[in-house]
Amino acid sequence: SDSPIVMEVEKKLGLDVEVESSMVTLQSKDGKTMDVDKKHAYISNVIKTSLENDESAKTLPVLGVKGETLKLIVEYMKHHNGTEPAIIDKPLRSKHMKECVKDAWDATFIDGIESKQTLYDLILAANYMDIKALLHLGCAKVASMIKGQPLERIKEILDPSSEKKESKEQKANKAT
Repeated sequence: SDSPIVMEVEKKLGLDVEVESSMVTLQSKDGKTMDVDKKHAYISNVIKTSLENDESAKTLPVLGVKGETLKLIVEYMKHHNGTEPAIIDKPLRSKHMKECVKDAWDATFIDGIESKQTLYDLILAANYMDIKALLHLGCAKVASMIKGQPLERIKEILDPSSEKKESKEQKANKAT
């Protein structure tokens, strides 16, 4: 990170003008591609390091992440515009995410993920891509789900396959 003085000198000299496109294409392990501004993608330390090592890279494979998860990550990157959001206080102040995060968008984003499996995939992908703020947001969401719950309920919450069992039971109950 350059000092403001260095950035000002570069601006005056025109050194900050990028000839190359500022966009990079991220490719998921299932072949889905998403374009994102490099500035936004820098929130991922893995992407940042890859781009610093190969500035001419147009497409970066993200082999540990599925397309639907990568789409959520790109949405997160675009919203945060390449800047790290405020750290979430631990322990959580509340079971409600909007009371735990400084940016209301983060609460809406993470609360909007309906499937536990999708949430867990997002946490794993954030870890894989080294996006600390998103990793913390996902983990805080899981913590908010289990906060104050009895042990049996915590086991259900932490088991992504319990979703399938719950929906089968709900369908069976509706059929009777």
